Amino acid sequence: MRPRNLADQVADVIVDGIAGGALRPGQRLVETELARQLQVSRVPLRESLKMLEAQGILESEPHRGTHVAEFGETKMDQICEARVALERLALRSALPAYRAEPERIERLDAIIADMERAAERLDWAAISRADLSFHREICAVSGNAVVATLWETLARHVLIVFGHEIRDERDAAILGPQHRRVREMLLNADMADLENEIEQHILRLRGRRKARRRTVAS
Repeated sequence: MRPRNLADQVADVIVDGIAGGALRPGQRLVETELARQLQVSRVPLRESLKMLEAQGILESEPHRGTHVAEFGETKMDQICEARVALERLALRSALPAYRAEPERIERLDAIIADMERAAERLDWAAISRADLSFHREICAVSGNAVVATLWETLARHVLIVFGHEIRDERDAAILGPQHRRVREMLLNADMADLENEIEQHILRLRGRRKARRRTVAS
């Protein structure tokens, strides 16, 4: 395994920890402890920390070391809005690709099936990974390498946003149908309707999160 690949994997594990709540906003990351816990040398770990710092997931300050960045409402809103813009761009190329080769939709069917199995177990980590895989596949089919690269960088932020969402059994039950609707529209809807659907699809949980927090505050 090349060091770069290992560094990417370590970065993903750190992001999983943030999304799952094992690593909290503001928490300091100590290299020696992380290297021991992840059973890796400090060289790929340092590369991972630099990578995540460049992406804004970690922050480093003199005399404070490296710590987990805060993910407040404004930042999460910006992540969702950036994701909408990127995925709408991806759809412009993905839609004709799916129409020309409808067999490509089978990959989305497999991902939805994984998502629904995870939903039955209320395995939110697996559900989140399946959700990302669904949208990653659409970006890949688009053939737009720039969008795919930018989306991949944003994916780690999206996973952390998922970790902040308040979800329950009702959410698990509707995730499969929501993604099946997007899947059907890739084959049958026009571009304007699909772009509108993907925007609502991405922003739906954001609206619910804010509504619940307003209820708690009152």
